[in-house]
Amino acid sequence: MAHIRLNFDAYRHNLHYLGQCCGGIERLMAVFKDNAYGHGLAQIAPMAAAVGVRLAAVKNCDEAQQIDGLFETILILADLPLEPPPDTWAFAIHSLEALQKLPPKTRIHVNIDTGMHRNGIYAWQLEDACEISAKKQLCLEAIFTHYHSADVLSCDYFVQKERFEAIKPVAKRVAKRYGFKDLKFHGANSAALLRTKGKSFTDDFARSGIASYGYTDLPQALGVHDLRPVLSLWAKKMSSRTVEKGDCIGYGATFEVTQNMEVSTYDIGYGDGMFRFNGKGALRVANGKPLLGRVSMDSFTIEGLDDEVCVFDDAREFARFFDTITYDILTKLSPSLSRRVLRSS
Repeated sequence: MAHIRLNFDAYRHNLHYLGQCCGGIERLMAVFKDNAYGHGLAQIAPMAAAVGVRLAAVKNCDEAQQIDGLFETILILADLPLEPPPDTWAFAIHSLEALQKLPPKTRIHVNIDTGMHRNGIYAWQLEDACEISAKKQLCLEAIFTHYHSADVLSCDYFVQKERFEAIKPVAKRVAKRYGFKDLKFHGANSAALLRTKGKSFTDDFARSGIASYGYTDLPQALGVHDLRPVLSLWAKKMSSRTVEKGDCIGYGATFEVTQNMEVSTYDIGYGDGMFRFNGKGALRVANGKPLLGRVSMDSFTIEGLDDEVCVFDDAREFARFFDTITYDILTKLSPSLSRRVLRSS
């Protein structure tokens, strides 16, 4: 059957590399949202815990429930609790209204909008946020932000970073007045963390998603990094046949055979989250052979008789062909695909 292979050694390498950038793996928050960027939450989270990661971030309470007990803190980025949550759960708060909906004793990290204008309160709302948190008996633990252009060769990242640095002493003073001590700060995503190379990391911890899985969109001018793709996508042969010159393959007969060849059809398609190739251009699987004709819902065809083939072991190849980003290729992969963890030691 079609399946995903996860390279534990590559993942461990990436986590240690990123940990070096923020002062230790204990200061690295591994981001597992959206089924661990398509890799498989049930497989990836225990791997991270085994390596020494203590902090995790997920999208919602359902994902948090799946990994409950593995980490000291699980930050939930886009959900609120309907009842008092477990002690290890914390919640990202993106508005003053959200604070009003939380049960007492809930651990919270308040998002400050430093320029992305997607989520978060403004700096001038910090007083209100602390006041509401105190009245609601919430546990305000951290202030965080998100950089919109950390992977872009421009000054935008530095503008946001300066704003966040200026907010830190103010936030500490305001929070202390309402009884919140030892306030933590985090802003660096994968790109920001790699960009600092550990030299100007000033937060208490960093959140890393895509880099932990082996990818970065940073221009080479901002550094070259030793990251290793963790996921490879594999397909099993369904059938083989000889097609003759003049025959056509697949829906719409978009591919016409120019000489007799042996071809095989494999058991994965766009229904499994593989991007739909329309038969135009040359999209190749990992062994270099081009797809012949359109990708079907559950299958594709290439030349050859191999019993199984690697569709890709580096999502950048598919991302370039479809003019998108690696996140898009990876997160589309169906949760129903089986996932196998491979270890060399």
